[in-house]
Amino acid sequence: MTKTIDQKALKFIDDNQLIDKGDKVLVALSGGADSVFLLYFLQKFKKRFGIELVAFHLNHNLRGKSASDDEKFCFDFCSKYKIKFISVSKDVKTYSKQMKISVEEAGRKIRYSELYKTKNKVGCTKIATAHNASDNVETMMLNFIKGAGVKGLSGIPIRRDDIIRPIICLTAEEIRNYLKQKKIRFRIDESNLNSDYERNFLRNEIIPKLKKRLNPRLEEKVLNTTKIISEISSILDAQIKKVKLTALKFYKNELGIKLKVISKLDRSFLNVLIKSVLENNFDVELSSENIYDIVRLISSQTGSMVHLKGNLYVFREREELIIGRKYIGKSDSITVRIRIGQKAEIGNRIISISEVKRKLLKFTGDKSAEFISGDGLGEIFEIRTWRAGDKFKPIGMKGTKKISDFLADEKISSIRKNEQLVLTNNGKIVWVIGLRIDERFKITSDTKRIIKLEVSDK
Repeated sequence: MTKTIDQKALKFIDDNQLIDKGDKVLVALSGGADSVFLLYFLQKFKKRFGIELVAFHLNHNLRGKSASDDEKFCFDFCSKYKIKFISVSKDVKTYSKQMKISVEEAGRKIRYSELYKTKNKVGCTKIATAHNASDNVETMMLNFIKGAGVKGLSGIPIRRDDIIRPIICLTAEEIRNYLKQKKIRFRIDESNLNSDYERNFLRNEIIPKLKKRLNPRLEEKVLNTTKIISEISSILDAQIKKVKLTALKFYKNELGIKLKVISKLDRSFLNVLIKSVLENNFDVELSSENIYDIVRLISSQTGSMVHLKGNLYVFREREELIIGRKYIGKSDSITVRIRIGQKAEIGNRIISISEVKRKLLKFTGDKSAEFISGDGLGEIFEIRTWRAGDKFKPIGMKGTKKISDFLADEKISSIRKNEQLVLTNNGKIVWVIGLRIDERFKITSDTKRIIKLEVSDK
């Protein structure tokens, strides 16, 4: 039986070209059955593959003495087979509270972050994780139940960049039977027995019944299905990439989707495009309802808005859908005093004012850095949100202009207008920050004192 399992895994790895001769593979080792099997299997066929192995263990510090015992077990296992062992300890619970995410999600983020750090540090070419066919069924079913798109129904990818899943063709039952016959010990995480968790509920209660009643080869059939869906997803990704070239416009803190381009698209394809754009650029998971709400904005009035989790918004402009994160509303007006030679942090921006010598004067097209005449100005400036009725004299113009009209001419999105800042001195607007200085403060040949104004992202 063990020989059959070996042959099945070897064929799967070869067919999918997961391992190349000369690879240095970092194996994620928790001490559980799957990761123990993976490391044992790769060690067993190390010469056949022509590879070098390194094992990585993350102590989540979630299970007290059990977590320490897991780490010691992994160390002893690697010592027995003379495999280089690297262990990292992290406080996952504290991280989850800080980031306001679940402990499971926090553990996943930290695990992959540390795996990549270790991979680069020790010079590995690939990371191998021990996801199996049973994990794939659970993932696909969870995504299906929650209304995932094509990518979610693709299950766990066999390969993603440098990460490979060499034993995703094997079921959890096959792996445990193999270890039992070989008399290879492994650790049991007691939390996996608790069906209060969504995944455990599927694993312990639902999937066994589906296998017994409907299809004992459920994992194999689902793996085949997810591979087909994955191929369809790849084709869609290629088409999405082409459309993005003409549909997307990147701003400093926002992303625009051109309505002229996307309004011509098939509705089904449009749904997939919207999901891809937001999830890839803003690291957010969208539900079907979220996507439908965003698509409805296309035919809505200018000024319509959809709020999403993660302080994300999608705003309907005249010619674009504007996507960005939380902004400062008009009710959240800002007033900050700043002296020459100081910096001020406001939101995600840093604004600085400094005096410079004329020889350092260099005019460029960069609107984030401006030079003004400091003659007659006071030492204290004020940064504030613009107000209704504010006027200034844009450089190059003879007359004055309302800030509201100026922002409209500059095609600043309605939502960004609300957080536009101005710099004033003695009550006069000197700079519409990041956009234009006032004509009255421009530098001339008679200017004696030169002030540099800068704005940058944190």
